[in-house]
Amino acid sequence: MRSTVQIWRDKQKRYRYLGEIGKVVSFTRIVDGNYYVGIIEMNGKKRTVGELVDMREVKIGNKVEGVLRRLGKSEKNEVIEYGVKWKKI
Repeated sequence: MRSTVQIWRDKQKRYRYLGEIGKVVSFTRIVDGNYYVGIIEMNGKKRTVGELVDMREVKIGNKVEGVLRRLGKSEKNEVIEYGVKWKKI
């Protein structure tokens, strides 16, 4: 587990796409965890990779928004990490 200091230093990179609107240009389903990961394109220029959440059916071209979500599990004495995942709009 990463320390609180490491998480704090990473926050600028971690949250840069929060609230951004983009579209799915490619995706794959991770069978072991039963979730989707996609390549998101914003403004036809920037691209990023992220987990797609709250989507029953994923299609190329779906409009998505960067939302704040919990990343993984943590123990009672550990820091809860949050990051940006992508939700269909």
